[in-house]
Amino acid sequence: MTNILDITQDQFVDQVIEKSKTIPVLVDFWAPWCGPCKQLTPTLENLVNKKNGKIILVKINVDENQGIASQLNIQSIPTVYGFIDGRPIDAFQGAQPESKIEAMINKMIDSMPGNEIPKLLQEADENFKNNKFEEAKNIYESLITMDPGNPKIIVGLLRSLLQMKKLAEAREIIESLDDNIINDEEISKTIKLIENFTDDNGQDKILKLEEQVKTNPDKHELRFALAVELLKTNNTQKGFEELLTIFDKNPKWNDEAAKKKLLEYFDLLGFNDPNVMNARKKLSSLMFK
Repeated sequence: MTNILDITQDQFVDQVIEKSKTIPVLVDFWAPWCGPCKQLTPTLENLVNKKNGKIILVKINVDENQGIASQLNIQSIPTVYGFIDGRPIDAFQGAQPESKIEAMINKMIDSMPGNEIPKLLQEADENFKNNKFEEAKNIYESLITMDPGNPKIIVGLLRSLLQMKKLAEAREIIESLDDNIINDEEISKTIKLIENFTDDNGQDKILKLEEQVKTNPDKHELRFALAVELLKTNNTQKGFEELLTIFDKNPKWNDEAAKKKLLEYFDLLGFNDPNVMNARKKLSSLMFK
């Protein structure tokens, strides 16, 4: 089955209404003379092809199919409709940012009756938030077989493996990803996070720095070096605590280095990370105390 079709209004019932009862259908109303259409249609085609058969794009030339355009009250083009279960559930007119279109497509796929992926993904995310990393990993692994190109699932699995300190397994998964997936923003952040980690647990260096900090508690450069080593060895909670201690004692130290490092790791780890959630609350309380 092809993901992209050019149809006439006579095929609308079969190719849109009926087909949308088994798979989401995106309908692109366009015309050869329409400049914005020439920009939008390739974007739609690219996004639909990335979904590997989970959604169909149907294109209708309004000049040649004025009946269906009138029936659906198409007043300007490009106009895009999203159909699920025989009904239009979403629409937009004119050129739109690619991210907004992709969000609409993802919503359509998730809303398809019988799609268990959103429910399982929510369950996996809840396990992750509650520090149940083994349970989360198992669900993400099962989801990957159902939707292998879904960035949310891949990121969830990689982050679960990181929390379990299984860096070798995480790197194996990264090596198997194709370029389109690797270029996803959240996956890129996760890869950068993994690259920051060291396979050596760095215990000797950490112990030495801890002794130095104990002897010189007000030397922020020592505490900062300790925090960085802790973060590199995935001792995230302790690393955040050291950075928060610096920020509490001197928020402006070294051009706000402690806050900047915290924000860097908040972004890399993601807001669902339990350590991030706790540290963000502490940072906010310190900023506004």
